[in-house]
Amino acid sequence: MSDPFHGLRSHMKTMKERMKASGAALVVMKDNRVVEEWYDGFHHDRTGARSIDASSRFNVYSVRVTYIALAEAICIEEGSIRLQDPLNDYFPGVQGEATVQHLLTRSTGLKWTDGMAEVVAPPGTVLEGKRPDLVAAVIQKATGQTVREILHERLINPMGWTHTGWMGAAAENLVCDVSPLGYPTIRLGADDGTDRNLFVNARELADWGNLHVNAGMKDGKRILPEKVIRQVTTPVHRSGQPSFGYFWWLKEGQSRHPQDELGATLQDGSFQIFGASGCACLVIPEYRAVAVRLFNSLYEGYDYLADIRGFGDEVMKALHTVEQFNQERRLMSRGGNE
Repeated sequence: MSDPFHGLRSHMKTMKERMKASGAALVVMKDNRVVEEWYDGFHHDRTGARSIDASSRFNVYSVRVTYIALAEAICIEEGSIRLQDPLNDYFPGVQGEATVQHLLTRSTGLKWTDGMAEVVAPPGTVLEGKRPDLVAAVIQKATGQTVREILHERLINPMGWTHTGWMGAAAENLVCDVSPLGYPTIRLGADDGTDRNLFVNARELADWGNLHVNAGMKDGKRILPEKVIRQVTTPVHRSGQPSFGYFWWLKEGQSRHPQDELGATLQDGSFQIFGASGCACLVIPEYRAVAVRLFNSLYEGYDYLADIRGFGDEVMKALHTVEQFNQERRLMSRGGNE
């Protein structure tokens, strides 16, 4: 079999150059094992930078929202939060009929300015930016716990992860961001799960996606209730709006929203999250596969939609080749036994 991942790596190399990233990482899992792993570049763009390797932890920016949503789904499953709770229950003074579910599916119809919310559209009718900070606030008010506390107890520690966490201090394996500022930076902040400072390495991000493929199981051990995983990846349908789970962008049919980030050839039921630095986690349950990519660029001006859609399509090409090879091998094995 020729190298099925050549096209995917070529896409990664092209995008790394186009977005002016100094480093990149790629891990693909299929059937619970790593089938492709690739690292390129350096922790920043100055002399003496450390090379990217398996221990390198990137700031994943908006990818973190799926972890925060998972914490909320746990709270919903345990009864401390209800999907239909009005946001007014948690943020007194908020007008309108927006609920927790609208918050998780980016459709509250609210515009927030200096901590004040203004109703700009009926809930469920517009696509708006992600507000994981508000989700974290709902969790804190409902449970008295932080996102970090919930996830460490219920997810990070049981999974045995040591390269996933909100960082409040610098560490040698943290990858710097490169940007038009002209010098490398590391975004640090509160370690309670409210800030944009979740750093993850490629293997553990792939493990995160694979936990969804396996409906909350890892190596035969139940980590999370299946209902929690189904909850965060079940589409919410609203007329004229894209399909979302809890912040995950879901693939359903061939209809496409102008801001759709999913590759056209992805299987129905696939879902993905994309972050500002070019990081992404793509889950393809039909193939029992996960593909994650990490970059460290905050430069703007390149076609990110063409990039992330192309990434999904290249992943599908690679997986299709792997599937064909495996099928041919099974047929040959069967023929040899007859």
